[in-house]
Amino acid sequence: MTSPIPPNASVLPPELEPVRPGDPARIGPYRVVGRLGQGGMGTVFGALDGRDACVAVKVVHARFAADAEFRARFAAEIDLMRLVGGLCTAEVHAADADAARPWVATDFVPGRTLRAHVRENGPLEGDMLVAFAAGVAESLAAIHAAGVVHCDLKPGNVILAPEGPKVLDFGIARHAAGGERSGGAVFGSPGWMSPERYDGTAPTPAADVFAWGAMVAFAATGRNPFGRADTAELARRARQEPADTEGVPEELLPLVERSLAKDPAGRPTADAVFGEVMALMDGVEEAEGIRLEGLPARTERLRVRLGERWRGIDAGWHRPALWVAAATATGMAATASTATGAGVAGAGAAAATGAGTGGAGAGAGAAAAVGAGAGTGKVVAVVAAAVIGTAAVGTGGYFAADALTGPQEAASSPTPAPSPSTPQEFVAMAADLAAGADSFVVAYDQRITEEEARRQPDSFTGSEEERIEYLIAVSGQTGEYRYTSEPDPVLEETRANEGGGRTYLDTGGDLYLYSVVDDSWRRNPPDVDRDRHTVDALLQPLRSIAESDDLVGNGSDTVDGVAATHYSGTFEAVEYRNADGGATTSEALFDLWIGADGYPVRLDYTTESLERELVFESFGEPVSIDGPDQEKLIAGVCGPLSTADGGTVVEVSSGAYGVTCEEAMGIVGGYFDGRGEVAPGGGGSGGFATVDGWTCGWTTAGAIELALPGDSIGGCTELESDEPVPPRIDFLKTG
Repeated sequence: MTSPIPPNASVLPPELEPVRPGDPARIGPYRVVGRLGQGGMGTVFGALDGRDACVAVKVVHARFAADAEFRARFAAEIDLMRLVGGLCTAEVHAADADAARPWVATDFVPGRTLRAHVRENGPLEGDMLVAFAAGVAESLAAIHAAGVVHCDLKPGNVILAPEGPKVLDFGIARHAAGGERSGGAVFGSPGWMSPERYDGTAPTPAADVFAWGAMVAFAATGRNPFGRADTAELARRARQEPADTEGVPEELLPLVERSLAKDPAGRPTADAVFGEVMALMDGVEEAEGIRLEGLPARTERLRVRLGERWRGIDAGWHRPALWVAAATATGMAATASTATGAGVAGAGAAAATGAGTGGAGAGAGAAAAVGAGAGTGKVVAVVAAAVIGTAAVGTGGYFAADALTGPQEAASSPTPAPSPSTPQEFVAMAADLAAGADSFVVAYDQRITEEEARRQPDSFTGSEEERIEYLIAVSGQTGEYRYTSEPDPVLEETRANEGGGRTYLDTGGDLYLYSVVDDSWRRNPPDVDRDRHTVDALLQPLRSIAESDDLVGNGSDTVDGVAATHYSGTFEAVEYRNADGGATTSEALFDLWIGADGYPVRLDYTTESLERELVFESFGEPVSIDGPDQEKLIAGVCGPLSTADGGTVVEVSSGAYGVTCEEAMGIVGGYFDGRGEVAPGGGGSGGFATVDGWTCGWTTAGAIELALPGDSIGGCTELESDEPVPPRIDFLKTG
């Protein structure tokens, strides 16, 4: 197998990444131009057929190609693809399950996923929404007519192409009568699955109809119909709570609500849904006549209606001529007849006539298809995530039905190669590089979401929209992380917001906090979760993204003036941590850019309550960080200390400016050891004595008895102080 000459990124179309050393120059009859993306089990290449039509070729990773069970599953999935027809699908041009590295070639479908479109442009409206609902319903009707269940319909698996919606990701589709995969696992994406699927019930067409209703609700409102939560909570909501359909237009609402029925027997079929939505598109009150005309006739009328009403979807960035130019510029402009059949194509490559007839790039020029993989058929656009695991599609979750845990990997999966080859591995490498850097500077900006602002009570007297705008503005926070490992590791985080600012310093095993309002430093403040202010906490989003099942590679991009690779998807983000270290998580939508050197460049993510942007400004550059101003240091809780007889153990807490813990412990220790000077006449019931200019003593025995852990039961006060409130060191009760 020959490898292509790595092209200059500047001559590549924007949707493609440069090929890498070891990538194939040809896959069967197709000339490789660049990479479209990659995933846990394979890579998607942008390629040209013999007529210079753009195709997407998905190639299995070499480490999986040796797995006989995997090959059998791949071949079975290809068979499923060939069963499906329909307008809102893309054509299978060729495939070879017996090649050294199995592959499948389909139409390349330009466009953004529904989730990305809604995130960037807002919900669909009017004719576009109805056309979207009709197109997805037509696809499901065609899928079900072939005796197949999709199993993972969700916003990340539908592309809004210029000619209409295209349903993607057939990787976990099942024969309708074939039941579930073995091992007690349920395939699908929590939040979009029907109630019965969470219980491990075998997939049926009714489950796809439920997902259709959920996705149309999302397209109409921009909100996940069951919100965002962990898998167990999403399962509970799907079983027990109505979906959020507020904002779905009246003409679609009854059909959407029937499709979201908890009982699968109460849901319409996909064919019935398609008929009803087509009746809406045609302005017909009674859908029965449309239903009776049959699926092919309705599909043809849908083609006409999409041509009339599908507007505003621009894929002008996709210019096939640029693919041809890029292939020519990199020396790959060979004809399909020169394929050797080696490497990816496999020794069994052979001519096959009529491959891919009827679709883009079909015909004689694409006839050099491979062996048994050749032939006609339909498949959803960028396909087979569970077979290929490509980054060009979003994959579904995989969880045990009885435990409702999160995404997991089969125990028999081969060990990944040491060098990064998947989006997950590249993100993990970026996190490792950042964690191992001698220094870095990271700027951030965050604010609450509009949804969170609407939930918050406020006495604002203006309009609701003015109130929301005000709350978002005052919640805004900007800051910067600065880290250096020399001479000793120090992480500094500065924050600025409407109410003032703070600085956190993590160094030498201690956390120091500076407050602009108080103009003071505190050491190890008990009300602050120290784990939130570490390098590990800063990089935790990257670690979580590296474990995401729907991490997608989107090709080359430029962000903040830096050439980078763009990734997107969802991950579980930490929303809030209590002082005891407890945390809650929320699904976050993210966009991540990683530079050519492997370091992260920028990360933007949005949870249900927070929007945050992180800009990784520099790595390895000199960073200077000043320590806390000792004259403004309030030591805070310093540690336990016992009286001389060991009868009482207290926590020593210094609230005095400029008094270190060492000094505070020395003063209290001197008092406990009896080194204090007792006033003439004795120390009274509180045992008062003076140590190094501090008067120390206890509260009454009764007060000590009634005090709770953490309450002050005594302390030391500086005698000669000009402060209105003299500096104090407290004895805190421990038990």
